[in-house]
Amino acid sequence: MKPNIFCLSIDSLTQDKCLGKSKTSVTPNLDKLIQNGTFFNQIFSTAPVTMPSLSSIFTGLYPFECTTIDDMRDQKGNLFNLNQNLPTFSDDLRKSGYNTYAIIPQVLRNTNFSKLFGNIEFFNSFVTLYDENLGNKILNKLRQDVESPWFLFTHIDDLHGGYLQMMHEENYPGSNQYDKMLSAIDPWLGKIFQCMDLENTICVITSDHGSILADFTNEMNKFWLENDRLRGLEPGIGFNSAHKIVTNFPKKLTPLRKKMAKIYTKYRYDKVKKKLEPHAENLNLSPYQERLIKKVHFVNPSDCFDEGFRSTLILLGPNLPSGKIISKQISSIDIFPTILDLVKISTKINHRGKSLVPLFSNTKNDERVVMIDSASDGTQEQSSNTIGLRTEQYKYFRDRFSDSKDVHLYDLENDPFELSNISEQNPDIIENLEGKLLQINPTGNFGFKKDQEFSDEEAKKIENDLKKLGYIN
Repeated sequence: MKPNIFCLSIDSLTQDKCLGKSKTSVTPNLDKLIQNGTFFNQIFSTAPVTMPSLSSIFTGLYPFECTTIDDMRDQKGNLFNLNQNLPTFSDDLRKSGYNTYAIIPQVLRNTNFSKLFGNIEFFNSFVTLYDENLGNKILNKLRQDVESPWFLFTHIDDLHGGYLQMMHEENYPGSNQYDKMLSAIDPWLGKIFQCMDLENTICVITSDHGSILADFTNEMNKFWLENDRLRGLEPGIGFNSAHKIVTNFPKKLTPLRKKMAKIYTKYRYDKVKKKLEPHAENLNLSPYQERLIKKVHFVNPSDCFDEGFRSTLILLGPNLPSGKIISKQISSIDIFPTILDLVKISTKINHRGKSLVPLFSNTKNDERVVMIDSASDGTQEQSSNTIGLRTEQYKYFRDRFSDSKDVHLYDLENDPFELSNISEQNPDIIENLEGKLLQINPTGNFGFKKDQEFSDEEAKKIENDLKKLGYIN
């Protein structure tokens, strides 16, 4: 009999908050899962953004290969979509007799993600496990509403951004709100995994990416809240006012809408930055914390620093090691090749992931170089539109379209917080790592495909329409 497969993705769950000296949450159920399974403490996502990362997990490809940019995101709520023309590992599971299910937030509805599952339920994107019966919905699905052999994927947002402001973390232990909310999630982990026959179920606990907020102090968190208040509510610069103006434009005026959105975004960020910068100076931050604050509040958070990429992976199930910690650097694109290996399913999909099964008995495998992608479209003034590589010793990233722009190099062994850019002093290392990057894609084209491209003829027609309507001369 084929084992069932349960995959729980906890948005923004970072590996060093599950186990280690950075953990201040109290999570007896999570601890038990780690003790009874295999914990990978050096797994990195391909992107610090949900859809590119999830697309990579389900295709085994890098974001530039499996993700498209949607020019109409302001109507649908998403910038990135899964490339609907690509085969996925879910296809392999279905072809092998698995019934595929998903319980995922509404925000993923218009991302082509639905095609991955035979049965799918959406929930309100702005809820935690405690709200709108979400936790019980997952429990009920596991208890009575799945047909073996089954694959169930669910993605929860409790640790993501504003969700940390939910009231449920108030009475739970932790030194900051992130850890408190992780403590609040833990009882649900116990309930969920009590529902499963672990002798016949492969369980995967992972995340789409890391979290900047995981390392925020309470004072930094208050500052973050004030930033959100200003950006969301301040008259004339709030997101809602900009969004209302931009989305009222007719569909055929997409180019103008994008330009307006860019202008409004820059105006909003600049005005908020001016109001908040004096307060930031009074927070007594470490250099690392100062970078986090600037990243969240004064620039677009998309870049290739480690805090956005520290993912999580715990595996449990039949014939899997118990109480094993694997410290080899791996990528999130390795998750499904590992699952398929465990259930003895071969795939014809062209992918870049590798099964992690050999690591269960051999930790001396060759070093795995991980490609990372800021997953930014580069349209905002504040964007850091970068790609790069992470080795076990170095972090290298640069502009998506130029190997001489925005170049960063960090010695991770001696500078784990990535504070000292040593790129200018080490051209030989840069050359070596750039060569490795081009081995991934010799063409050097790491740009995202667009869901909607305009021909010269279409662009001319739009221009004429704008002139007739008086938007341009």
